[in-house]
Amino acid sequence: MRRYISRSALYFTSIGLLLVVFQQVWRLILLVLTQELAARVPGSVLAKSFLVGSRFDVAIAGYVVLPLVVLGMLPGWDLVRSRVARWINFLLLCLVTAGVFFVHLVDIEFFKFFNVRLNGTAHLWKDSPGVMFPMIWEMYPVVRFLILYALILTAFILAARYLRKQLIDRSRHSPIAIELVYAVVLMAACGLAIRGRIEEKSPLRWGVAYFSDYAYANQLALSPVFTYFHDLIFDAGSAKQVDRLMKEIDDPRAEVITRTLLGDTTVASGAESQRIHHVVAFDPANSDPPNVIVIIMESFGSSMIGVLDHMQPYDLSPCFDSLSQTGILFSNIYSAGMHTYTGLFATLYGYPAGFGNAVMKRALGHNHPWGLPQILKSHGYRTLFFATSDPHFDNMQGFLMANGIETISSLFDYNQHEKLSTMGVPDHVMFDRAMKTLGKETSRPYCAVILTGSNHGPWIIPDVPMAKLPDTAKYYRELVAFQYSDWALGRFVRMLEADPAFANTLVVVTADNGLPHQQVTDMDLTQYRIPLLLEWVGPGHRRAFRDDRLGSQMDIVATVMGQVRLPYDDYTFGRDLLDTIPHGVPFAFFSEWYKMGYIEDSLYAIVRLNGPESLYELSDPATDVAALFPQVVSDYRRKALAIYQTAYHNLQRPLVGDPAMGDR
Repeated sequence: MRRYISRSALYFTSIGLLLVVFQQVWRLILLVLTQELAARVPGSVLAKSFLVGSRFDVAIAGYVVLPLVVLGMLPGWDLVRSRVARWINFLLLCLVTAGVFFVHLVDIEFFKFFNVRLNGTAHLWKDSPGVMFPMIWEMYPVVRFLILYALILTAFILAARYLRKQLIDRSRHSPIAIELVYAVVLMAACGLAIRGRIEEKSPLRWGVAYFSDYAYANQLALSPVFTYFHDLIFDAGSAKQVDRLMKEIDDPRAEVITRTLLGDTTVASGAESQRIHHVVAFDPANSDPPNVIVIIMESFGSSMIGVLDHMQPYDLSPCFDSLSQTGILFSNIYSAGMHTYTGLFATLYGYPAGFGNAVMKRALGHNHPWGLPQILKSHGYRTLFFATSDPHFDNMQGFLMANGIETISSLFDYNQHEKLSTMGVPDHVMFDRAMKTLGKETSRPYCAVILTGSNHGPWIIPDVPMAKLPDTAKYYRELVAFQYSDWALGRFVRMLEADPAFANTLVVVTADNGLPHQQVTDMDLTQYRIPLLLEWVGPGHRRAFRDDRLGSQMDIVATVMGQVRLPYDDYTFGRDLLDTIPHGVPFAFFSEWYKMGYIEDSLYAIVRLNGPESLYELSDPATDVAALFPQVVSDYRRKALAIYQTAYHNLQRPLVGDPAMGDR
């Protein structure tokens, strides 16, 4: 009877099951390392995460085992008959498994920050290895992670070797005909495992993991190997892939919907129509326009700010809190995304972030998104950009200089000894340089954009005279870095106020993105909530109040121009938050990879392409109420897609009749 049982088939089946078990081990490790996020999820739901996750683990095991079966059960050269085939097959198993486990390892910190499993966004910075690898080394306990990786991989190899010895090395071969039958059955089983479902219309998709109302449990069920390689296989993020996607989601009324949201009654038609555009005139125009300084604070999320969300037990923002008492503080503002490039793009040009790779890196970035630098430059302003680090990271320098910025000051303008980490020089050193440079700009007004960097990993800050937290505080480095960035900001603004050279200056303080704090969804609001503060330096302008209306980074251009009071051509997707005549629909829109967030009327929708939607009340951002309000979900989905679709097509259209650019 034993001669009719294929030992090779038993071996490959056992290897597949072993792979599933070890992937569950990685899932358990992630659960342990993120137990704070799991605290509010019932144990029964977490247990189901492992059950649902096994479907993805089985699929990955199918991908790994299928080629091994093909190579290891060839007639006359199967594992039992050929020792060479046996070792080649085992070596391939070890190499492929090493890759699978490494994806799980990288996913740990990726998930802890982004609250989603590893995906194609990991490739956004593949062109900057000289920055990313040192940053990773400085930010994370790389050695400890590699030891963990080596231990788990070694355990798998030893277990697989034991199975090989028990089932292959000491066994006799079966007849070739029997082996062929088993090979066909095994390949069919692997194919079914890979497909993941027996339904005809669709194979296993990542949306299958959304089985509960708990975002953490849904993400835990996913496999980072599945999400990461899915993006690689489908070329996620490429221009061609985004173009294909846009054709699939095309809505002929998208531009009308977007214009209605913006309160624009001018409805253009046809693919050749101009971009969303209206002329803003101020009568009389400002005869003494102010200088404008836009400070974009790195990761300066509302969750850490005392006068806003204040989710920390420590006072981390005394300087910003003090400034808010003398300026206009907007308390309900959202970023366009989770990255610096999305923050820059939305803040300066009033456009949402797109799917896939950053517009700043793509040739599309040359197509002149008309924003604050060009507008003020057309009025005779000098335009400058200051950064602490490498200006070519994310193609910032190339993009900004192609779109209105005249002068870049960055890491290369400092002495090497002033650099503290991969993030370059400390914030206060950059602020000092900016003040010295701007103090010399007396012949004409200027628009200066200042991007800080110290409040970013590896969170290395200088020794400065500020009160510091006890070094026993949890996340000490991150919290002190935030505290330092606040200190540097306050020091800079107070220096401006003390210098008569800055007597007619509008200072705008915002952030590139929020800072995650005990995330409860895969697009958690703490990652997008940011401050917006307008602070006038000099007499005659000062107004101090708090404004709770809903807004986003896309509103900053129009709001700043409303204060500067110079006529301009508005091509943005924002509105003046201080306009005394409300128009359009107050909303906030943000996106991350292939997901969108849309907020309106105290409700927050997450729109996932090829996945389910979620709906939350802002007062309870942990309870998904999508099933209770299907019409609202449908409406918000259409609006979110319309905003993105309109922005996508607008960026590919020329500027028509622009006074500074001319007809193009």
